[in-house]
Amino acid sequence: MKNFKLFSLLKTFLLVIVVVFSSCMSESEFDASGEGKGGSMARFTFLKGYLYIVDESTLKTFDISNPDSPRLLGAENVGDGVETIFPYENYLFLGTQWGMKIYSVENDPVPNYLSDFEHSFACDPVVVSNSIAYVTLRSGTTCQTGNDRMEVVDVSDLRNPQLLNTIPMQNPHGLSVSDTVLFVCEGDFGFKVFNIKDRANPQLVSHYDSIPSYDVITNYGRKELIITGKNGIFQYDYEDPHHLKELSQIMSVQTNE
Repeated sequence: MKNFKLFSLLKTFLLVIVVVFSSCMSESEFDASGEGKGGSMARFTFLKGYLYIVDESTLKTFDISNPDSPRLLGAENVGDGVETIFPYENYLFLGTQWGMKIYSVENDPVPNYLSDFEHSFACDPVVVSNSIAYVTLRSGTTCQTGNDRMEVVDVSDLRNPQLLNTIPMQNPHGLSVSDTVLFVCEGDFGFKVFNIKDRANPQLVSHYDSIPSYDVITNYGRKELIITGKNGIFQYDYEDPHHLKELSQIMSVQTNE
């Protein structure tokens, strides 16, 4: 119960910080398309001016052109075990306990199903960059089977995703891509930085084992990232991915509940 409350609090803080974080962007960095900038563990996102929310089995679409009165456009059953949602170009990638689901919003704000990429039963956030998806799979309280790992998936053919590589991990959680750098949270085992110049073959650059981490958001324009974990929320400069420079922190207050 204590960990659940803590992570819920961290998610709330992260959302607030991301709003501030994004507001600091210059006009050239602002994406007027309405695409959200959120963590890989998020259950909601913004894309092309619409709000998308997932629960364990439903993907909901809201028209938020009138922020005071959001309008539900559709609610689709997408199967059990849905955990996360990530926007990329005109597509939505859902991380589930059974695999990755891909939906298109290219021609209609209500998502259109394209394909599934299946894996063994495991907790599963996903991020996508340059037609490559990075999927972390971990064992945990509700995900008891499967090896802890990161899968690299070719999604250039969105109707036929293909596994390219599997990277052993310790207990991977959230992740984020920034140009040729991939950041992966390892829970109590810390935080890892990978070079992905070769997109299909991530190479470990550094491992910060003293930074417990749950999720991460990057701001490429400012070379800054936000990490959440059981100790709180931390902001880093990653101009040099080999040596992160801490900029600020908000420490968490643990309860005995």
